[in-house]
Amino acid sequence: MAREFQVDALGARLRVALDGFAEADADRLRDQWRRLAAEGDAADTITVAAAPGAGADVSGHDLDAVGIALRRALNQRAIEANRGELVTFHAAGLADPATGEVIALVGPSGAGKSTAAAMLGAGLGYVSDETVAVTPSGEVLAFPQPLAFKETATHGRHVAGPDELGLLRPGPRLRLARIALLDRTDAATAPTIRTVGLRDVFDEIVAQVNHFNALPRPLSLLDGLVRRCGGVQVISYREAADLVEPVRELLRSGADSGPTYSRADVDDWVDLDGDTVVLARDTITRLTPLSSLVWRVLEVPLTLTRLVAVAEREFGPAPGGSSADALRAVLHELADAGLVRSSGARHRARD
Repeated sequence: MAREFQVDALGARLRVALDGFAEADADRLRDQWRRLAAEGDAADTITVAAAPGAGADVSGHDLDAVGIALRRALNQRAIEANRGELVTFHAAGLADPATGEVIALVGPSGAGKSTAAAMLGAGLGYVSDETVAVTPSGEVLAFPQPLAFKETATHGRHVAGPDELGLLRPGPRLRLARIALLDRTDAATAPTIRTVGLRDVFDEIVAQVNHFNALPRPLSLLDGLVRRCGGVQVISYREAADLVEPVRELLRSGADSGPTYSRADVDDWVDLDGDTVVLARDTITRLTPLSSLVWRVLEVPLTLTRLVAVAEREFGPAPGGSSADALRAVLHELADAGLVRSSGARHRARD
């Protein structure tokens, strides 16, 4: 008996047609994708057969094998539908339920992304365990597909939906706050975190971005995302369970309060070999290297804490630990020149 359901795979509405499944198995597959359920006309159909060799797009020798193959097929369709539009990291995503800030755990298959997502998703919003989709401005689109992970060392992978595992929903407004590169190694006796720039892990990160070359100005786009996240956080660990505390720590340190700062509307601006020149209020202002960095990264709103992290990654800590004071002074000057505005504060750029 044929059954079907529809899935919204990052904006691509797909029909999943099931054939040959017992009612309980068909309901289980549908429930695994419940968080991405869609209605209306589907753009394409994926056929799923209960037994191999039936000529379907997806089949398997048991329900978990079918679930894994269906995950792969829907994930690939979602990535292809957004080729050149979204930055799709091969990563697990978890969100602070209070702030909507997302950490992307970037790494190859076998790095423990699904296991970490299952362990952390009960307290953090579950975004995805396979694909973290980011717009050029840093917004994250949730893709809470079923998770596939090993329950024991002697058994194959098991597929379970986020509702079955009791994982939290991440909320409607999500923004990329941290990019973490997973470094799984037997040499790690305890998990460690180190912050590096994109140049230090360029090959490793690009290898985990789908269709990187199809993105508009991909090098600049990736560099901008990394800078706004305060660099790449490399987590060295042995077992997937070791990721729990580092991820919580990174989200806590990324979730800061206070006003956010962004570029004001200006008449024109240009980057001259790293020096930024801005025209606003009939006045031309040539920015210092630090002011230029602030101007570039404020393409999206950032808090003072995030700006400090970006500036220290670029220039190193200020003498005497006064990085925050230096950034406050720069923001004050930019606000007085009409180049920066703030929200959530009574006094512009002073809080």
